[in-house]
This record gives sequence, structure tokens and C-alpha cells, in this order.
Amino acid sequence: MPTISGAKSGITARKVTRLPRAEFRSWMKDEGVARIYNEIRQLKQARDGGMMTEKEFEEKKSQLKKKLPYVTYMAEFKDNIRKNENAIPTGLFIMDYDHVAAPEEFYDTFIKGRETELALALIHVTPSGEGLRLVGCIPPGMTIPRAQAWMGGLLGRMDYDKAVRDPARASFLPPESALLYYDEDLLFADDLAADLARRGISLPEARPDIPAEVTVTDAAPAAPAPASAPAAPARAYPTTFHGEPYADIARRWLTARGAAEPVEGERHTRLLQLAADLRYICENNPDWLRAVMPAYGLPEEELKGIADYACSKPLANCRPRRLEDALRPRCQDEPLPPLPALLPPLISLLTTNVPDFQKPAVAQAIFPALATLVSDVSFAYIDGRPTGVGQMNLLVGTQSSGKSVINTPIDYILARVRARDDENRRIEQQWKDEVNAKGANKDKRQRPRTCVQWLETDMTNAALVQRLKDAGGRYLYLRMDELRMLDALKGNTRTDSQFNIICLAFDEAPYGQERVGTMSVSGNPRLRLNWNASTTPRQGKLYFKHVLVNGPLTRISLCVIPDRGIGAEIPVYGTYGDDFARRLAPYLDHLEQASGELSCPEAYDLARRLDAECREKAKRLQSLAYDSFRRRANVIAYRKACLLWLANGQCWEPEFEDFIRWSLHYDLACKMRLFGPEVEEALRLEAAEAPVSAPSCRKRSDWLAALPAEFTYADLMALRRDDGRGEKGAKDLLSQWKSRGYIEPLTGDTYKNTTYRKCC
Repeated sequence: MPTISGAKSGITARKVTRLPRAEFRSWMKDEGVARIYNEIRQLKQARDGGMMTEKEFEEKKSQLKKKLPYVTYMAEFKDNIRKNENAIPTGLFIMDYDHVAAPEEFYDTFIKGRETELALALIHVTPSGEGLRLVGCIPPGMTIPRAQAWMGGLLGRMDYDKAVRDPARASFLPPESALLYYDEDLLFADDLAADLARRGISLPEARPDIPAEVTVTDAAPAAPAPASAPAAPARAYPTTFHGEPYADIARRWLTARGAAEPVEGERHTRLLQLAADLRYICENNPDWLRAVMPAYGLPEEELKGIADYACSKPLANCRPRRLEDALRPRCQDEPLPPLPALLPPLISLLTTNVPDFQKPAVAQAIFPALATLVSDVSFAYIDGRPTGVGQMNLLVGTQSSGKSVINTPIDYILARVRARDDENRRIEQQWKDEVNAKGANKDKRQRPRTCVQWLETDMTNAALVQRLKDAGGRYLYLRMDELRMLDALKGNTRTDSQFNIICLAFDEAPYGQERVGTMSVSGNPRLRLNWNASTTPRQGKLYFKHVLVNGPLTRISLCVIPDRGIGAEIPVYGTYGDDFARRLAPYLDHLEQASGELSCPEAYDLARRLDAECREKAKRLQSLAYDSFRRRANVIAYRKACLLWLANGQCWEPEFEDFIRWSLHYDLACKMRLFGPEVEEALRLEAAEAPVSAPSCRKRSDWLAALPAEFTYADLMALRRDDGRGEKGAKDLLSQWKSRGYIEPLTGDTYKNTTYRKCC
């Protein structure tokens, strides 16, 4: 019996070699294979998070897959040349289920526990993470297509890839981490029939209701079917609509009307409603609709009935509003991107003692402290102007979520600053005591020039100006356990000067005060101030509600600690000590030694590419809020890249790019999640694209134009809620529309919009 073959050099290799079980096992353990799989998964996460387009994802995925070893399970080959005409069947066949949102769940639902009776030898997740590959034994007398149809019938899933039928078909080798099931003895059996008989496995008979596929020989490519042959395999319909996967559109549609996954008892009703809308972007084709709709466990026959019934109804002139909403992804609904698998060494060190759910927050929050160690350094940004490396970070989390997790890493970063500050404060206090001990007419020595960088939160404006003058170009630092402590910076005035300070600190602009008194502080130094602050989601929204579009929010880096729900376990933290401080010291030394106008070409090039990515996403989303946030968010990310480069001894590492890209998109995702809708509305009001007065001033004709040809009372209420109106007056409005002939009652609370065509 032939054994499987393969090529380790990649898919471009036409020559294969026999692959014994020991070598097959060693290939699966290869770190390079696992790394490529992991890189493809990261690309998928970037695509799902909107960080790259579908086209970019497919191109990069294709390049990575070319580096993977491949295996030919269904045949070995004469002269070791992989061609159909050279194929010698192994008795195995493969089948693919593509575009499966959760391959592991598919396996658990349809296959797990049945591997022996189905004579399966290998099951693994495909490199994209969106498919499942099965390797099984061909029942006696069957061709590869018939075996696939037989297996699909037994699984109750006929949506497998029917183009996978050539004996020379190559399969990318999976790492062990991608395996869901592996029977090595069956895969490498010398005699499959004998081995199955010895195990007592008898292949089930083929189901009579599974149609015969086009017959092809196992050793030759498939020939065109004659006119009298059964229908060719089903057409492969597009899986995306204008770049948006149908699965994502369906998920957004369902999520807007309840849980993303319908539970038993409501599946049929909700999927019928979904199908009625989704058909507008499937050319009202029931086969296409059935191919892209989620099944959620419904039998194939029932799903077919839903698609056929939905497509039997007449189409309206315009797509339903519910579908239009689902076609436009909203940033605030996107999941926060996960940390890259490989972190820069400094970030890895600073997050090593932190629970996984808090690592993203710490990875973002340590940059203000790192920037405080840098003295008078600037970099040229992509707009041609120099920029410093200043950072301001706001950590948002619910009560008792562990927001203080950032304190210990910051304490270690600024330990040497704290030591210098203690000594300078002692010198300063000694001078104060000396001055106070002398009489009013006595000569008093001048105030010593002491630099104190770590400031106390209870500070007057004069003290801030004096500290900035003393710093001589160094950064000052503030850490506030509560965001409202920032109010101390506005002193006794009733103005919002603390928000002005945020804006000026980002730009490192001059800031000061002018007084005529001989003992008063006067000066106009550059405002170089870094800070960390914490707050809760509600308090954060209240704090910034009057300055949503005035600039402070766009200049701050955001991070969040996710709510783990009721009954969550107490997180366990690692320990810090001398070893941690010793490993951290070289990075801090590099930051303190840097000075002058510097250039990091890698960070500069990355900033240009990230700016292009965000501009493209802003155009796709058509979101004013995202477009507003992404401009300065890219500057913040560029400064972080420069800080990492400085801390690493002015040496760029490959891990920096993935981390900075993650940091930018994580920052934007946090801002859109916490402030996106409010900023969007405020920007539209400012641009006069929304009513200037109360939201209730929408014209009734606008409501009619927004309603479909047939609408319900619930549809009208949804519109009124969007405009801030309640139920009061809705029935009177319907009565007016009926009396004026704008609408006609149909059944129950359903109405016909007689102005529909005119409005469209």
C-alpha cells in the first residue's frame, strides 16, 4: 500500500518524497510551521479588526502559505513528480469545509466522537483559521468525489469544497497546535482494509439520498461531464459584499436585534427575518443566500426552506434600513485587538508579572513614565514638523477592576527620578527653613535651582510654572488615581484651563504666567508634562462631555481593563525585585542618555504606512469620530515607536512594528468604544449636518422617507428613539398620516407607505 508523500520546501516544489510517520511527526513539531500558522492568525485578527483590507490579507496569507511544507494524502507519485497522471492512490481522501467561523465548534458539533465509525485519520484547522480539513478512508468501490458526498451526507453538511477532487491535491502541513484529531496508525497503515477489519471498523453504507457525483478515476484529472450527466458542483458564490464578509454583516444584523446567536425556540423566526433582508445583497438567489447565511444548528432542509420562502417575496426598490445599518461596521462595536504574540523585550519585561487580561492596559500605560526619562529629544514627524516624545494616558476600568496594576511598573521605571527628587526636595526645604528663620530685613540667599520631576497632584499653577522652569527642558510627571485630580491644575479659576494644559502639553507649547510682585513666579517655559490617570467609564464620559471636540480627547492615549463579570476570580500577580530592576536598568540608561534631534527611519516609515491604513479605514467607515481620533493617535503611536527605539539602544527590532500597529488600533478602538457615538454626534452638530436644537426637530417627511414600503409601528418607534423622541405622540402622528393619505393600514400594526416611491 502506498504511503503519503510531501515536500518541505513549499508549494512551488513539484518533486515530492515518501513521508514516513516519524518524519511526518517531526515536520508537525517544526517551530517554523507553528510560527507561520501563528503569523497567519495574526493577519486574520488584523483583518477582522479593520487593520487591513481583505485584499491585503489574502495577499499576505498567500505569501506565508507558500513557505509551509505540503502533503499529498490521496496519492504518491511515479518518479516523485506531483502530477495527476503520475498518481498512485493511497486509499485516502480529503475534504475541506471552508469559511467556517469556528472550526473547533464545527468539529465538536458534527464530528467529535464519530471519528472511528467514519474511519477518519486526521482532522485539523486550515492555516487561515477559517476552515477544516478531513482526511479519511475511501469506502471500497468509491471515487474521491463519491466518498466526499458520502461523508458529507453522514455529517449532514454538504457545503464542503467540491473542487477538492484531484489525487495530486496538496495539503498544507499543520502544526500540532492545529490538530483536532490524529490517528497515526490509520494514516500510515500498510493495508487500510486489513487495518480497519482488525479494529472492527466497518464503513457505513452510503446514503441513497446522496446524489452520485461526476465519476472520475483516482489517477486522472476530472473530465468535463457529458450533457446527460448529473449537475456539476454548486457554484462558488462570493463570500464578501464590497469587502465586508457576509458572516460579519449577518452578525451585526443579529446583534442589533438581540443576541448574536439565536437560541433554540427563536432560530427559525430570526433567521427568516435575516434572510428577508440579506437577499437584497444576494441577488434574491436562494442558493447564494443559503451559502452565506449562518445555520446555528438548523437542519439543511429547514435552512433551504427559509431561503426559498424569503426569496419568493417581491423585492422593494430600496434595501431595508436594517440591512443598511448592518452593512456599515461601527468601530465602537469592534472587539479590542489582542496583544501580539511576540512583544518587544521591554514591553514583555514590564508586563511579565501582570495577569493576561490586564497586560494590554499596562503595555499602553507605561509610556508616560518612559518618556519622563528622556531629556530634550525630538524627532521629525511625517508632516515635516519636529515632535517630542511626550505621553498622556488614561486608564478606564470599572470599580475594583485593578486599575492600580500600572503603579508598580511605573514605580520601577521612575525609581531613579524619585530618588533625585527626594534629594532636591530636601535641599529646597532646607532653603525654605533658612529663609523663614531670618528676619524680614536680612539678606537671604537665592532659591536653589532644583529639578523635581515627579509632581504632587495638589499643586498651584505657580508651582507648575516654577517646576517647568527648574526642569530645564526635562519632562515633568503626574500620576493621578482619579481623573478629577487633574482639576487641581486649573487653580482657583472657573475656566477649563486643565483641558488647555492637556492640549499645550501634547504640543509642548509655551505655558506660564506673568506677575508683577517681587516674590511672585513669572515665566513662560515649554510645557513638557507626562501623566497617568485612572477613571471609570461613566466618570470619564462625564468629565469630557463638554470638550468632546475641543482637542483633549484626541491627545490622550486610552486603555481599558475589561470587566470580567460577576464572580470572577481574584487575579494573581507576579513579584518584583532586584532581578527585575537589574533587567530593566539598561533600557532606562538608554533613555536617559538620549538627547538632541534624532531620526529613526523605521519608525518614520511605519508612521506613514499606519497613517495610510487609518485613512483608508476612515473612508470605509465614513466615521467623523474615527477620522478625528486617528490623526493624533498616529502621532502618539509614532512617539511610542521612537521611545522603544531609544530604550533599545537606538536599534530597531522586528517586534516593534507589530506592537506599535497594535497600540495604535487598540488606542483607537478604546476611544471609539468609550466616546465614539458622542463625538460622532458632536462633530455632526458642529458641521451643521444634524439639527442645531433638540434632536426632536426632524421633519415628519424625513421619517416617511426613512420608512420602507411596508412598515410596522415598531419601525416608526425605532426612528423616533433615534431622534430622542418617546412613544408619546406616535399614534397621533400615524392618524395624521392616514387622514392625509400618506399611509394605508394593512394588517395589525403594519402600514403601507404610499409616499415610498417618491421618497426613494
